[in-house]
Amino acid sequence: MDQYFNTAYDVTTQLFGPESGIPWWAWAFVLVAVFFKVLVPQTSTAREATEERDAMMLDEFLGDGGKKGKK
Repeated sequence: MDQYFNTAYDVTTQLFGPESGIPWWAWAFVLVAVFFKVLVPQTSTAREATEERDAMMLDEFLGDGGKKGKK
């Protein structure tokens, strides 16, 4: 079990440590690229926002998720 921990520690040190061949800014770029959709919200047009709001109101008004005629 210690061998697995030592191997994981060695790999982590080689990737992120001071002796790493990959600079810190490259890791920052990877993190920003991965979490870009979370960090920057997607803009929508006024028409899309209105349609989404109308659909939500219709679902609440009709109940059952807006499904008519199903029992």
